[in-house]
Amino acid sequence: MIYAVIVTYNPVKENLTSLVNSLIDNNVVPVVVDNSSSSPVIAPCKIINLDTNYGIARAQNVGIEYVLDQNAEVVIFFDQDSSINDDQFISQLYEPIVNKRTKISAPVFIDHARGFTYPIVEITKNGGRIKHYPSENTTEFRVNNVISSGTMVEVGALKEIGNMTESLFIDYVDTEWCLRAYYKGFDILIVPTARMFHSIGDKTLKIGKFYIPKHSSFRRYYRIRNSFYLLRLSYIPKFMAIREIAFSVIHQIILIMFSRGEQWSYLSSLWRGLKDGILGRFE
Repeated sequence: MIYAVIVTYNPVKENLTSLVNSLIDNNVVPVVVDNSSSSPVIAPCKIINLDTNYGIARAQNVGIEYVLDQNAEVVIFFDQDSSINDDQFISQLYEPIVNKRTKISAPVFIDHARGFTYPIVEITKNGGRIKHYPSENTTEFRVNNVISSGTMVEVGALKEIGNMTESLFIDYVDTEWCLRAYYKGFDILIVPTARMFHSIGDKTLKIGKFYIPKHSSFRRYYRIRNSFYLLRLSYIPKFMAIREIAFSVIHQIILIMFSRGEQWSYLSSLWRGLKDGILGRFE
């Protein structure tokens, strides 16, 4: 049986209902884990309500524990801002798992608003990045890093790799888990025919021809702090971790410079993220 773990926090009701119904139509059992939204979350499936916002990692782990108790064979993860409009999506991801070509499969992501394909970013041994832009005609290929939404995992592999790292709260949760999986001998099979709509970031900041993701200062704190967490892990290339630290700081400086009325909150989150990251305060 395939179970889906969907983490929510103040979701758009129509989007969530559409995702849940699509999964049910494809013989997937959806389980929603809600991180204490301001209004009750309603969906035609099992809903687990947490008493506060524990972050995506803790919510995913709660969902994992529940579906394992239900004897799930395969788990697929979703964010609340993802959607599937193809009746073959689930079967395309499941086929290579059931036929033992992989233990983990993942789709290609299309941006909701602008319709472009998100790159799939593979991490090299030395910590460099290779960006893949697969079309529907691209053959299956293997990588070591994807976002969690849409990722399908065989339960035996999930148990061996382990749960999500809860102290990360939100950012780099999927990156850390994927690279830990790769370290333990599991790569991820990209199925280019499986295509999912997804949104990354709630806002963007346009500077010239460039669009800069603009998350809240609350989330930016975790982005900066958690990049230092990566630096402490033996299975994360040091060059990658240092690059993420540098990119996070530069990104924050841009937000401070161009976010009118929000400079102080972004400056404060930069300071707190650097301080806690350097001092190793991750709880």
